[in-house]
Amino acid sequence: MQCPKTQWIALWCLASGLVFLWAAPLVLPGTAHAQSGSASSPGGMSSSATQSSAAALGQVPVEQYWTPRRLLNAKPVELHPQVGANGLPIAPQGLADTALPEGESGAPPSVKVPPNAGKVLIPPTLLPTLPVQTGVMPFATSNFGAYFTTSRVFPANAVQKYPYSTAGKLFFTIQGVGNFLCSASVLRPRIVVTAGHCVAEASTNPALRHFYTNWLFIPAYKNGKAPYGTWTVSGASVTNTWYFSDGSVPNAQDVGLLVMNDQFIGSAVQRIGDVTGWLGWQTNALSNNHITVLGYPVNLDRGLKMAQTTAQTFESGGNNTYIYGSAMRGGVSGGPWIQDFGVQPVGAPPVVGGGNLLIAVSSYGPVDTTPQFIGASNLDSRFVDLLNAACGDVDSGNCSTSSP
Repeated sequence: MQCPKTQWIALWCLASGLVFLWAAPLVLPGTAHAQSGSASSPGGMSSSATQSSAAALGQVPVEQYWTPRRLLNAKPVELHPQVGANGLPIAPQGLADTALPEGESGAPPSVKVPPNAGKVLIPPTLLPTLPVQTGVMPFATSNFGAYFTTSRVFPANAVQKYPYSTAGKLFFTIQGVGNFLCSASVLRPRIVVTAGHCVAEASTNPALRHFYTNWLFIPAYKNGKAPYGTWTVSGASVTNTWYFSDGSVPNAQDVGLLVMNDQFIGSAVQRIGDVTGWLGWQTNALSNNHITVLGYPVNLDRGLKMAQTTAQTFESGGNNTYIYGSAMRGGVSGGPWIQDFGVQPVGAPPVVGGGNLLIAVSSYGPVDTTPQFIGASNLDSRFVDLLNAACGDVDSGNCSTSSP
C-alpha cells in the first residue's frame, strides 16, 4: 500500500508497520490537534485522519511562530528508563534482528551558501552569558565504568563544516503542553532523522496518540544563529514500534523521520541536504562500536552550542538498545550517533561507506546525574522500511543524489 501525499491536508497513514503524518506547512500556534478516527493496530487495516487547512483556521507560519522568547524557553524532552540497583536499564533483551547490515553513503554539501543566507534568531542581548571554554574536557566515566569524552564543538565555526553541518537543533510544539526541543541530523537530501519521541506521542490508547506540530529544524545552530537558515517540515513518520508502544524506554525502535520543505538559498531553490551535506547510515552496528554523538544537551552550554561525545559500546540497555557513556542529558534526544566520524586522512585504512555513518539516534538517559550514559535503539529493518517509505520514488528527489 502507498500513502498519498498532499501539500495542504495532513494525513495519517498506517502501512507496512509505519505511521505517517503529511503535515500542512502552516500549523496552529501551540494548540493544533489532528482530527482522527480510531487507529488500527499494527498490521491491521489502514486508517487516516485529516487536519483542516491552515488558511481556514487562521494559522500562522511556523517560522513566525518561533519568536526569540519561544526558542529560548523551549524545554528538552527527556525519557528515563527504569533502572536497577546497578544503575542500568531494566528491560528484556528482546529479539535481535538477524538481517545483514544495510546502509548507504553520505555526501558533503554541493551548494555554497552566501554569507547573507544566515539568520540571527535570538538577539545577543537576550542570550545568557556562558563561561569561556577553550578545550576538550578531561576524560570522564560513569560510576560503573562507561568511559567517554564530552566536549563543546570548537572552534565555534566548526559546526559549519561537514559532517558537523548535518546536525542541528529541532524545535516543536506538543499540543496543549508547550514548546520543546530535541536534536536531529540530515540523513538524505530532504530527510532529517531524530528520535520517534521528538515526532509523535506514543500510547496504547488510540485517543492519546498524536503527532506534534510546529517543527523547525536549524542545522549547525550556534548561540542563537542559524548559519544555514531555518527549515520547515512537509511530512513526518515514526515506526509502529514507537507509536503503538506505551511511550516508555528502552524502546526497540525509537526513531522518526521528517521530510523537509525546500527553500531559496541565494538565487535558487535548494534541498536541505545540498546545503548541509548528509550522513550515510548503517543498520545493526550498535552492539560493538566506537562512535561520535552530536547534539544540543541543555545541561551543557544551556543547549546554545553543539556538543559532542566520543565513546564505545558499554552495555546492552535491553530491548534492542545499547548504552554508551556521555555527560549529555536532555536536549540531546534525536541527536546522531555516527560511526567513523570526520574527514579521513590520506593513508588511513578504508572505512565502511566512506565514513560518517549514522547508526543510531539518542533515545534515553538516567534520572540520576551520577551514572552518566545515554541509550539508543539499534537501527534495524524497521528503520530501513521507514526510510524507504519517506524517500518515496526516485522522482520525488527526497533521497536521490540529484535534484528532481
